[in-house]
Amino acid sequence: MTSNITHLSSQTEPHLAEHFAGRFGMLGQSPAMQALFEQIEVVAKAQGPVMISGESGTGKELVAQALHQQSERAEGPFVVVNCAGIPGELLEAEFFGHTRGAFTGASEARPGMLQQANGGSLFLDEISDMPISLQAKLLRALQDGAVRPVGRNQEDHVNVRIIAATHDNLRKKIARGEFRKDLFYRLDTFQIQIPALRERGDDKLLLARNFLDTYCREQDKPVLGLSEEARQLLLDYHFPGNVRELQNLIERAVAFCDSDQIETAHLLPGIRQSQTPVSAHADEQALLTGSGMPTMHELQSRYLKMVLSEVNDNKQRAAEILGIGRRTLYRWLQQGK
Repeated sequence: MTSNITHLSSQTEPHLAEHFAGRFGMLGQSPAMQALFEQIEVVAKAQGPVMISGESGTGKELVAQALHQQSERAEGPFVVVNCAGIPGELLEAEFFGHTRGAFTGASEARPGMLQQANGGSLFLDEISDMPISLQAKLLRALQDGAVRPVGRNQEDHVNVRIIAATHDNLRKKIARGEFRKDLFYRLDTFQIQIPALRERGDDKLLLARNFLDTYCREQDKPVLGLSEEARQLLLDYHFPGNVRELQNLIERAVAFCDSDQIETAHLLPGIRQSQTPVSAHADEQALLTGSGMPTMHELQSRYLKMVLSEVNDNKQRAAEILGIGRRTLYRWLQQGK
């Protein structure tokens, strides 16, 4: 999706969402995303393995899909494996396939993920969760270009590009003996680091507008807008869950919105629930180090005042909107003094 639009102002109309700037199915016009798009374009033309790093919720699978779709392998299969979602005892059979009767429950022969991805790309999501015993077998398969299904002596030759992804620090896992160094260097031919949402500036509003349009259609609601205060809240909040958290936040806000625009009151409960003691402490530390990021207490106090203003200081109504009891409301008011 491409566009000449370069700025999302507070007056952006909902119907302009389809023109938002982006590439490879991803929205973003921040410098960080433009650099990512350029990197995808270069790496897609190569043949070597790729290691994608990024926090949870940043869109690692979208980047993997873009690498495949822009490559010479685009006509081949794109197979996704969540290494954290397959029981350890089944991983070998899932990766390399198995013959009929190879183990209890194997009623028929089945090709593994590597065979299924032959001629295309295999995306190994959360590869840091792969058991170290399987890592050795994967390394050998990559080196030999061949796999041996469970229960069979004959090998199948495969031609697959591996795209791996992780939110962990693999070098630390290597130091702890939890990840093979030789496999890491085999997969780390090309590295792509996806920026966190907090590093993407006004992309938050770009994405929010897109999610608004999507969920208004899904929930059969009039197309909503974002109030100035709601936009500022999104810009101020650091989104530890990244794009996925923003998406969930907007979906919830649309569901509970009973007016023609999203207000801070519709966003605050989701932000409040996602805030953990660890992330709150991180915000405080960021403020102390001069980064300018507001603490959760500051956000809470600022938007509590806005909610009270919207309901003419009706504390019972404010508590209902925020999903808290009156005693909690009064405690928040005391903390904000």
